[in-house]
Amino acid sequence: MTVHYQLPTAADFATLAGTHHPSITIYASTSPVVSERERSAVAVKSAFDDAIEQVKASGASNAELEALRAERNSIVGDQQLWAGLSRSIAIFVGPDCSEVFVLPNRLDDAVHVGSHFTLGQLLRAPSQDQEAYALTVSANEWSLWHATPTDRAVKLEVDTAAAANVEAATHREPGEVRPRGGRLRGDRSRLTGDEGKKTLSDIYAKRVADTVRGELMKLDPDLKVPIFVFATEPLLSQLMDRAKSGRRVIPVPGNPDELGAAEVDEAIRLQLARLNVTEAEAELRDLTEGTAGRVERDLAAIGREAADGAVERFWFDFTSSVNGTLDRETGAIEFASDHGSGQTLADGTHAGDLLPQLALLVISKGGKVVTVRSDDFDGGVWDGPAIAELRFALA
Repeated sequence: MTVHYQLPTAADFATLAGTHHPSITIYASTSPVVSERERSAVAVKSAFDDAIEQVKASGASNAELEALRAERNSIVGDQQLWAGLSRSIAIFVGPDCSEVFVLPNRLDDAVHVGSHFTLGQLLRAPSQDQEAYALTVSANEWSLWHATPTDRAVKLEVDTAAAANVEAATHREPGEVRPRGGRLRGDRSRLTGDEGKKTLSDIYAKRVADTVRGELMKLDPDLKVPIFVFATEPLLSQLMDRAKSGRRVIPVPGNPDELGAAEVDEAIRLQLARLNVTEAEAELRDLTEGTAGRVERDLAAIGREAADGAVERFWFDFTSSVNGTLDRETGAIEFASDHGSGQTLADGTHAGDLLPQLALLVISKGGKVVTVRSDDFDGGVWDGPAIAELRFALA
């Protein structure tokens, strides 16, 4: 058994691709919270048991079943594995392969048994944004966080001395009336009531925004990584009014004082998932409405174009399956029986899900892959199971 705490690489996918008969694929949601470890382990063991029963029903030998049970026991009994969980786990066990991936993004619980591993959800992890910054701001304090594709959100070391909270940023208590001779900021001593508090909040928001902007320019000068801003009104709007740097800045209403490190990471992952869907929908709409000559939906044609290196991006619904075989040299596809829903070709050859096979071929030719859920979009944007964006318009 090999446990991976990094996102899957091309070499990992090469190991998992192809025939592994009989094979078991398990995706399970997990939690880094200690009290949830046992629940996660029990869920995985139950999924394993169901899968092994399916393998047994398919006519597997006793030796094959014993090998699968041994791998199940090894994985479920690995205390180091279960002590280092993130938000999902992906498990692939076959006669010549036992790979476990601990992943930061939330995947759908699923169990698959067949001759090929089901890789659609695993491809989802590296195909979407899994890195973000978060700014949690209240009148009491503020913090800047960073979540990466492989590590949970951590609080960054930032010098907050000039604006640790509203009082520090404005050198006064909201509503405080200072004598004119003792004021530090002129007429600011007269700022009382709701308007005064709003003005002081605006000063605080400006100083926090300026500090954060400077820190992020050092960490991410290309402005690639989004930031989520957690705050309540009017502070949230005041911070968003200053978000004009070109970075993706997404407001998240709510009281951040109630969020610990685990809750911040959970909130970041949830917001990243929503952002990925929103951006995918916008890109799909632009693709289908503006570049019709560069869109291909027929899987057989996509296979040929992928083999020729003509696919720029391949979008596929990881919740759908179309079984068959793919010749990686020519891109030729043979569909499984029952219009691609069977487990074998007409001659009995084992078939696997074509969609991740096509995705891996596209990646090998320098193209990009985007995984989606069809339920996330309306019919005007998505009519999968797959769409290919070609590098050049069809003649």
